[in-house]
Amino acid sequence: MLESSQAIPQEIRKRIRFLVETAAANESTISLNELRSLMPENRFPTDTVLKHFLNADERLSRLLTETKGEITVRGREDLVEARNSQRRLARARIVQADEFLRTLSRLCPWIDLAGISGSTAYAGSKPEDDIDFFLVAKRRRVWISLLLAMVIARLERLRSSNAPMYCFNRIVERSDCERTFRESREPLLAREVLNLVVLRGSQLYGHLLASAPWIESMFPRLFAARLVEAGPTDDEPREKTHFVGTIANAVAFLVLGPYLLLAGMVRNVRLRKSGRDRECFNTLIQPDRYATESLLYNELREEYREVFA
Repeated sequence: MLESSQAIPQEIRKRIRFLVETAAANESTISLNELRSLMPENRFPTDTVLKHFLNADERLSRLLTETKGEITVRGREDLVEARNSQRRLARARIVQADEFLRTLSRLCPWIDLAGISGSTAYAGSKPEDDIDFFLVAKRRRVWISLLLAMVIARLERLRSSNAPMYCFNRIVERSDCERTFRESREPLLAREVLNLVVLRGSQLYGHLLASAPWIESMFPRLFAARLVEAGPTDDEPREKTHFVGTIANAVAFLVLGPYLLLAGMVRNVRLRKSGRDRECFNTLIQPDRYATESLLYNELREEYREVFA
């Protein structure tokens, strides 16, 4: 049954426009199916209904256009064809990331969850993009995990100049991750979580989702699909950490912490000199976590708060 354009609240129109324009700003599109998965559960039961609404709505039809199941802003129809190559590259990079994690997992069996975020997770990879990793480690294993990941990535680059650039922009302890899932109410975090490409630890991922009903309230359709995909949840007792690993982790923290802080400061200076201030990032360095967030990401988080309030 087709839903009357007049029956759709203005906040839904605002959400649709924001999501499409955000994709276009990142040189990508958003499919009808993906857009519908981000709508309230009682809206647009099929892609056809959503497509009809976009074509019938007086304002949105002037701003947005649909081609081959992809939605973009008018005047950027070229992004539809570009999206096909982005998807192919994203699939190839997921394979590369999986191979990288196979090596890392042998050295770091304490990594409970490993996933891909960023443009690869959104199937919008471009040649200049990094592969962004999200890792969850056992207690007192964050920094030794990061050190070994950086070493493996460096060795791959030395062996082949065509190896992708790996970015480990968020590594946290499991307890910290569980607390964030339970307590956060950030719409952008919810979207990132639901788009995460989980390559290791799907059971823990399911456990984390099940502990976060607030994510379900924001994106019920996508939440339900990802929860089913994750399978049985993991809430098994955690293994005790060994003393040697704890010492190695402390040493890695003392070595890497100052280095990454200084490297971040140097990179930000270079970005400002080249007029790319919004690409500068904040570096979070704590014993139980490491994260980087650009100013662009912080701006996007504020926009998500406004649109999905």
